[in-house]
Amino acid sequence: MTVAAAAICMSACSDDNEKKAGESTTEKVDEMASQAQESMDGIDLPSESVTKAVSNTWVVPDTDEVYVLQADGTGNRDGEPFTFECGFDDENNITLKITMDDGSAENLYAISTDSTGYGIDLAALDDGEDLKFLPEDLEFLSTDDERISGLIGTWADESGNEYEFDKDGRMAIRSADSETKGSFSAVADSEGGLFFRIVVEGGSLEYGFELGEDGTEMKLASPGTDVIHSWTKK
Repeated sequence: MTVAAAAICMSACSDDNEKKAGESTTEKVDEMASQAQESMDGIDLPSESVTKAVSNTWVVPDTDEVYVLQADGTGNRDGEPFTFECGFDDENNITLKITMDDGSAENLYAISTDSTGYGIDLAALDDGEDLKFLPEDLEFLSTDDERISGLIGTWADESGNEYEFDKDGRMAIRSADSETKGSFSAVADSEGGLFFRIVVEGGSLEYGFELGEDGTEMKLASPGTDVIHSWTKK
C-alpha cells in the first residue's frame, strides 16, 4: 500500500493538452518485479500494489455516483458490476481500466492523487470524461468548521520546526535552514476522528490530531502508530 500510494503521489498524468494512452507495459513491469521477488519476499507486483491502493468506496463529487473497487479487481458503479485492472503505459501514466460486465463501456484512465491527498483524479485516456474520486467514509472540513478552526496559525514541534496553516488551505513547513510550501486538507472519519493531510511536491503526510481546550497545544500521531507528538501554537 505504501509503495503504491507513493507512486500515485509522485506520478503526474500526461500533458493535459495531449491525453493519450501509450502501449501498456504492465506485463514488462510485473516481469521485472517477479524477478525481484525471487530474492525479496513479500513484494507486491506494482500493478497489484496500485490495485490495493485504489480499493475503496468512492463518491464522485457533485453527483450521486458511487464506485466500489475491491482488491480482487472487481467492483461496481451504483450497483452495476465491473472489473478493473491497474497498470502502466509508455507515457509514464499509472493506469486504471474499468470494464463493465454487461459490455456497455470500457474506460481507461491515468490516475494520480488529487490536491487534497485523500482523493484520486482520473484523466480519461480514450476520449471519455475525466473523473474525480473522494473516499465515501470521510467528511471534508472547511477551515471555518469549529472542529478544526483552531488549527489555523503557526505551530512548533519538539524539534523547533514550524508549521503554518492558512485559512485558504495553504501551508508551509520551516526548519532552521529551509522552507517547504504545500497545501493541507482536514477531514473527519465515520467515528468522528479528526485528521489532516499535508501535501507537498513529491508526496503527502497524514496525522490524526486533537486540539487542546485552550487552543495552544495539539496532540497528533500518524495513523496506525502509537507515537504521540506534541505541537505548541506560537
